[in-house]
Amino acid sequence: MKENELMLTSLLDCERIDLAVKARELTPEQERQFRQMKARRAQGEPVQYIIGKTDFMGIALVVDRRALIPRPETEILVELAVSNGKALRQDGKLNVLDLGTGSGNIAIAMAENISHAQITAVDVSAEALTLAKMNAKTRGVHGRIRFIGEDMSVYLKATSAEARKFNIIISNPPYIPTEELARLPADVRNEPRTALDGGHDGLHFYREILKYAYTVLSPDGLLALEIGDGQRNSIEKIFAQYPQYQRVEFFKDYVQTDRIVMARLSETF
Repeated sequence: MKENELMLTSLLDCERIDLAVKARELTPEQERQFRQMKARRAQGEPVQYIIGKTDFMGIALVVDRRALIPRPETEILVELAVSNGKALRQDGKLNVLDLGTGSGNIAIAMAENISHAQITAVDVSAEALTLAKMNAKTRGVHGRIRFIGEDMSVYLKATSAEARKFNIIISNPPYIPTEELARLPADVRNEPRTALDGGHDGLHFYREILKYAYTVLSPDGLLALEIGDGQRNSIEKIFAQYPQYQRVEFFKDYVQTDRIVMARLSETF
């Protein structure tokens, strides 16, 4: 839908087809609200924040300035993880670790698509976790998601010491180089900086994840990560430092850009 249509259907609580089938006359109050919406959009605020919701894999989620807006590309990440996850531990609990959960979109989608999954969702932002918990409760999966307020690097290091094992580690970490943040489109700059800033070269969180993930993955475990534009070669070099990973595979997004990387543990580890 076009942005005006998204705002109107939200304002009128109707479907797009309703706008086309029958002309909708706005009340004076609705006119005022619609003008405010358009003014906010003109100032660069994302339309998803304006209407307060978005769709992720057919799941309606509340979104606002507390967390990154889920992207369609991340659906590919989750679809691949779900496909692989359904084949794992079918006779028991599937332990999933979602690093940087944000709005909770990945954790919730994993819970809804894999009935035997138990998810641990980690985020450094207390505000994002509040939003994620609300979304999980609305979707009825909050009982299968444990939310942890912690920096992902700190959590991974601590969990490594505990020798806790996960069948899947999944993450869409911040991957924009710090110096590029100021050049992002206005609507993206309205999203939380902590959900975008991947350090000086955009690779900080990949280094941290790969450094510890193999120590907390089960022997048959899967690591699934979303990556930024043009980062494949750099990610491959980081993986090369850790022979514990094998079968490192890259998958493309809808515009044929390398967007997802998946790996398993070496059989000799």
